[in-house]
Amino acid sequence: METSFHYEVYINIITSLLHRDIPCDIIINDVIEAEYVNNMMDFLGTVNVPGLRFMLLSSVVKHGKVYSCLVTPYYLPYAEKIASIHVRTVYGLAKNEWNHAAWNTKYDYILCYSHYTANALNLASRVKVVGNPRFDAWHSKTWPRELPSHIALDPEKPTLLYAPTYGELSSLPHWAEKLGRLSNEYNIICKLHHGTLYRKEEQPGLKAARRHLKNIVTDNASTFALLDRADYVISDNSGFIFDAINAEKRVILLRWDAMDDLLIKNRSFSTLESPEQQIRKLLPDARDMADLRLFLSGEYPWHEKAAELDYIRTEYCDAFNDGNAGKRAADIIDEATSALSA
Repeated sequence: METSFHYEVYINIITSLLHRDIPCDIIINDVIEAEYVNNMMDFLGTVNVPGLRFMLLSSVVKHGKVYSCLVTPYYLPYAEKIASIHVRTVYGLAKNEWNHAAWNTKYDYILCYSHYTANALNLASRVKVVGNPRFDAWHSKTWPRELPSHIALDPEKPTLLYAPTYGELSSLPHWAEKLGRLSNEYNIICKLHHGTLYRKEEQPGLKAARRHLKNIVTDNASTFALLDRADYVISDNSGFIFDAINAEKRVILLRWDAMDDLLIKNRSFSTLESPEQQIRKLLPDARDMADLRLFLSGEYPWHEKAAELDYIRTEYCDAFNDGNAGKRAADIIDEATSALSA
């Protein structure tokens, strides 16, 4: 675990394993930036899952502890020797250059949302389509309904949920002020990426968000409550685009001058072929406020792309959408670890 977001990626898998009396530890990477470590420690202090234990990576390495299985969202070379079996659980769909990189061959199994990632990785029997465990609570309708206490919504206004990514591909520097101007007409909630919150180089974007956008959410616990309340989701080059599509929300993407330059010559992990760029062919893609206002108006024909977006939901976001992805993921881990002791 390298951010508190990873807890949301794992928890439904962990719950299924614990129900089978399979012991689970969350290993906290405590050798990365202090801001990330402090955030994880603060968050995990609020977690109370009977049977779930917490370990520091530095302690695991120091004492030479070896687990039957280590589940990670991406390859960590310094964790390679602490488990007999390595399982990757995919945590998003954006940025092909990262998501489908050669380090995937280091894994024994890779748990994919659906067929798009499984086919793109092309690693034969190692890839397993299980659905999206993080969305199990959404599909089973068991997610917490409460919004963060500091968020106050005017029931007379439509609600826009703005979820930008971080880094050069973030729309914050280009759009935060413009979006702030809509606050008289809309409830605007800004869900910040953890990279924006804790990376030193992200300070300008964070300052722009705090200056122009008042309703800022920095945790992941209320993600489904935010999606439920949103009339529109606004994003840029973030994997959150596909969360919003899977939740059947109206999604508007933002762009700006020179954004396309970031998609060539390996300037970013995103390319013109990545899902978050290809999806711009289906979703409204705003270059300026005039575009955005059009897409927010009653005149925009959202129904015209309904069939294509239904395909994206099942072929990209979640092959099953039945709330049992965590169980399917646990089945694979259980079978793999059982084979070790056979």
